[in-house]
Amino acid sequence: MLDLEAIELIKQLKARYFRFMDMGKIEGLMDTFTEDAEVDFKSPTYEINHKGSTEIREFYESTFSKRKFGMHTGHHPEITVTGDTATGLWYLHDIFVSLDDGVEVEGSALYEDRYEKINGEWKIAYTGYERLFEKVSMIPEDTHVTGCPIK
Repeated sequence: MLDLEAIELIKQLKARYFRFMDMGKIEGLMDTFTEDAEVDFKSPTYEINHKGSTEIREFYESTFSKRKFGMHTGHHPEITVTGDTATGLWYLHDIFVSLDDGVEVEGSALYEDRYEKINGEWKIAYTGYERLFEKVSMIPEDTHVTGCPIK
């Protein structure tokens, strides 16, 4: 039988992960992870792997700022719960803007996650993706960014 409550709580966890990341809310973002979590992101242009809360925090702090920000949305979750552990597959659509580099990246990927229930609360133990599609564009000089999600 499906554990619908756990599935819904994991969906909410992943929603918070995306929201905190895009808003640069590092404290909230770090609260979505286990202490020994791992992040692993692969694309044709980069490969990123960090383990443990210190490395993960440093990665997100250096990646998201008022000059580097994005929009990440997760769709079509496939979540399997087994007791106090679970796995999830999410379809990602994202846009990342680096004003410092004058670059915009848009793409899709499949996130593969592992979750653990710790003290009654679901946390991300592993999150990673491999790009399906990636488009890297130079931002035209006459582009004006009129808002930024990071305050």
